[in-house]
Amino acid sequence: MKRTSAPLAFCLGLAGLAVSAALLARGAPFMKTWFYCFAWWSLLLVLDAANLRRTGVSPMTADFPVFVRTALFSVPLWLIFEAFNIRLRNWSYHGLPPDLPVRWLGYFAAFATVTPALKELAALFQSFGRERSGPRHLKVTPALLGSLTASGALLLALPLVAPRLFFPLVWLGFIFLLDPVNYRRGRPSFLRDLEAGRRRSVVSWMIAGLAAGLIWEFLNWWSGSHWEYHIPYLNFGRIFQMPIFGFGGFIPFALEIFALDVYVQGVYEKTRSRAAWRIVFWAAVALFCAAVFFLIDRYSLGSGLNT
Repeated sequence: MKRTSAPLAFCLGLAGLAVSAALLARGAPFMKTWFYCFAWWSLLLVLDAANLRRTGVSPMTADFPVFVRTALFSVPLWLIFEAFNIRLRNWSYHGLPPDLPVRWLGYFAAFATVTPALKELAALFQSFGRERSGPRHLKVTPALLGSLTASGALLLALPLVAPRLFFPLVWLGFIFLLDPVNYRRGRPSFLRDLEAGRRRSVVSWMIAGLAAGLIWEFLNWWSGSHWEYHIPYLNFGRIFQMPIFGFGGFIPFALEIFALDVYVQGVYEKTRSRAAWRIVFWAAVALFCAAVFFLIDRYSLGSGLNT
């Protein structure tokens, strides 16, 4: 997609949103089930066109195969948190299609938007203003990297040990666990940005997390197939389906997704020179996705299926 085609893509995305909303308002059963997916994929087209128009480049156009891979990786990355939820029981799904292949297709289509949405929003927010390098107060040392990684492992272990008390820590753990690993391997890293006095990327991703969270919850509110939250001691003051304090979790969650995506992309790139390793990699991803889809069906379905 060239920069001159951005208006067309923007209009197509808006048309997709308008048609989805109109069909939902008319009570179309198909759109009641699939509204969230149609709305998000339409919105991704709008966001990508906006990025392309503003800067001449966008996540889709910079390298389309990488964008597709990002969407594919988005599914297992989100499923890591679904696996945690089997223990945490912080959300459940309602009104999902009764047919298993259709339901699993819905999981895939919805979860594939998570990382692309955050990337598009972060790119959009980052396009405003200029990067101004600040003072380099952070000095990254091997001791700091080791302590951060150990802290990340602890933050992820505590919610499994005492989920009612420590459940919020799951939205922090992967930042501390994987960003130092990405730094060591010479991959994109928030630590490297902060060490160089660059804060724009970190701030853009944090704002993107909050913006995406608001959109996720807004679209979920109108969808027939939707999720609901059950959060210990913070389960009040809801905006849409989300308790108000829960929106704070979207900010570090975006940083986690960045760290997870960078890490997995790095692992994948190491397999590209050997076809056998690529097959093993994708087979492992497929098995993990199927296993967690099964666990969602067994433990995270709430009041039943949309029969």
